[in-house]
Amino acid sequence: MDEGLESGSYQEQENRQMTITAGSEKPSPLSRVAVIALILAMLTIVFVVMSSVGFRMEWWGYGSSVKILRVAAFVGMTATVLSVIGIYMAWPGRSRRSLVISILALLIVGPTLVLPLYWGYSKSKLPPIQDISTDLENPPEFWEAPTSRLYPGPKVAGQQRKAYPDIQPVFFSSPMEQVFRQALMLVGARGWNLVAAEFEEGRIEATVTTFWYGFKDDVVIRLTGVDTGTRVDMRSTSRFGSGGDGGTNANRIRSFLAALQKQTVQ
Repeated sequence: MDEGLESGSYQEQENRQMTITAGSEKPSPLSRVAVIALILAMLTIVFVVMSSVGFRMEWWGYGSSVKILRVAAFVGMTATVLSVIGIYMAWPGRSRRSLVISILALLIVGPTLVLPLYWGYSKSKLPPIQDISTDLENPPEFWEAPTSRLYPGPKVAGQQRKAYPDIQPVFFSSPMEQVFRQALMLVGARGWNLVAAEFEEGRIEATVTTFWYGFKDDVVIRLTGVDTGTRVDMRSTSRFGSGGDGGTNANRIRSFLAALQKQTVQ
């Protein structure tokens, strides 16, 4: 009887000792690579936001904003590499905290890198033009836009033909009055600032403010009555900057005309 009690007491002491030992184990130290990756990921966000906010607040010009965006891309890529290394180093169960921090850094920097990388890719692949028109022989003219300008000429037209062959006039079987009304409604639905709406001239002018940098782009829509119905031409051009628009104006024309076709058919 005493031997059983003594054995049970010994077992309890051993269990307590194991519990104390387990509880006294120190968590594995954080990986320095993981910590640096998280810091760089946060810095990437700061640089991307600074690039936009600084330009909007007129703290610096467009050139400085682009330089800051390039720094953001470099820092972000470094953070991505370190995050992957941190995950690899912690994955076999060596440090759960380091693994979590590395994954967190990767999740933060991934979406943040989309803007600078896309911008850089577009700039490198697309021609340095920012005045796009569906009619390259007789582009729609700006009459009332704040910064009216002449079309750049044959060189830009040639570059556009090569880069954006799909930017073409759109023809509608509907009468001009109906298409004009639908186009005007679509301008308002997109939040563009209406500058002019002259039905007799078949002309709509508007100003578009871009989301991220707040650039002011001008748009003119020209409607012409033809035998089959109505022809719609559109021109979109950036007021500010140089070296190209990253495809912004071409995408705007594509999107607007596609929506106008869908809306008019309905």
